[in-house]
Amino acid sequence: MNTDTIGAEQSVIGSLLLIGDMSQDAASRLLEYLRENAFQARSHSLCWRAIRQMASKGQFVDLVTLDAVLTRNGDIEDVGGFAYLAELAKNTPSAANAMAYADIVRQGAIRRSVNSKLHNAIALLNDPDGGTVYEKIGLIESELNALTDRANRGRESGLVHVSEIADKWTEDLENRFSNPTASHGFTTGIAGLDKILAPKNIKPGSLVVLGARPKLGKSALMNMITKHFALEHKLATAIFSLEMPSDQIFERMVSERARVNPSIFYAGANSDTEYARVSAAMGEYVESKTFIDDTPGIGLAHIQRECRKLGKHERLGLICVDYLTLMKAEKADRNDLAYGEITKALKNLAKELNCVVLLLTQLNRSLESRANKRPMPSDSRDTGQIEQDCDLWIGLYRDSVYYPDSALGGLTEAIVGLNRHGQTGTAYLTLINGYFEDASAQDLAKLHEKRKGAKHDF
Repeated sequence: MNTDTIGAEQSVIGSLLLIGDMSQDAASRLLEYLRENAFQARSHSLCWRAIRQMASKGQFVDLVTLDAVLTRNGDIEDVGGFAYLAELAKNTPSAANAMAYADIVRQGAIRRSVNSKLHNAIALLNDPDGGTVYEKIGLIESELNALTDRANRGRESGLVHVSEIADKWTEDLENRFSNPTASHGFTTGIAGLDKILAPKNIKPGSLVVLGARPKLGKSALMNMITKHFALEHKLATAIFSLEMPSDQIFERMVSERARVNPSIFYAGANSDTEYARVSAAMGEYVESKTFIDDTPGIGLAHIQRECRKLGKHERLGLICVDYLTLMKAEKADRNDLAYGEITKALKNLAKELNCVVLLLTQLNRSLESRANKRPMPSDSRDTGQIEQDCDLWIGLYRDSVYYPDSALGGLTEAIVGLNRHGQTGTAYLTLINGYFEDASAQDLAKLHEKRKGAKHDF
């Protein structure tokens, strides 16, 4: 054991014994700064756990009360008895340097974690059955990036005592009621969808899958959600397009934001007002933190690398991948297994970067043979284990695609078929000039009339 670190650990516990009142700022800062698994010596981590238990109940901490709690927990002998507690208090002359002691403890914990990760990385690289060298490098990079993030937040991986989880949950609960807007998940900017997803909305760390057959508007809906994250939430947004060049994506984004027909970029606008709206929309995106990568045939490692790099400098809100089956997948016995590995890894990336990953995917052609052609999560089964991996699944359906004589025109259903954090349901949108708007009352009235006299399944 590192003697400097052990001495600092002793001084941290001793400082808390000297402070006594855990409601004081000095004690609160210490208790927030360190976690139980930051301590190298088990005796000190047991003391830390007991002190946190006492602090959560508003109890005063001294030699007698700490000894009583450790005895009740069955830990007093492992700590070294009352005599060791007395030694801790005696050998700590002042609590004034408590944060300096805590910083030594925290750095020691980080060093131990890094050493462990590096040893594991060497073992992984030398393992002949651990996958390709590129896969191994990706795994190592993920571990080290996660370690850096935990170091910055003062939290480390591994088992965490429930008392620490309870403290964090209580803090989050208080934030939900004191600042409801900030504590909820992300809205999409689509009124019907946000009504279905409320009040939790889309939680950070979620994998959202948007599935549809071709020409239903997956990219258009992605643009709406992208716009909301970039311009309303004002968070960094990364778009990986494997199908469409970046300039075409930008053109669609600008026309959607400006609410103009994209044909004006080729035939000219009808008025200066349209050009003014386009100019304003361009300005908003240029000032935003929106990033587009149109590299064709990219694999998972490319997306992970670019997002981690961006996440070091910006607060990432949304990662969009358009779309799954165009990604380069690793070799596997079946395609669904290969794509399943991608969806799992994207879910892990969302958790690692504490953002939302929006994954677009084509659905099975077999749904077109059904009488009711509205998509279901099971229609994406051939492209991996999407149902198991995603937190939110949205499918698109438009009556006029399958029934050209339909009076519903661009009216489109965004069907929330799976939602791990709330309810399911259908939101209604209208496709106009290549972008979506919330369905009008007139469009919904047409839908109601159509359903009353429907010859096909509604």
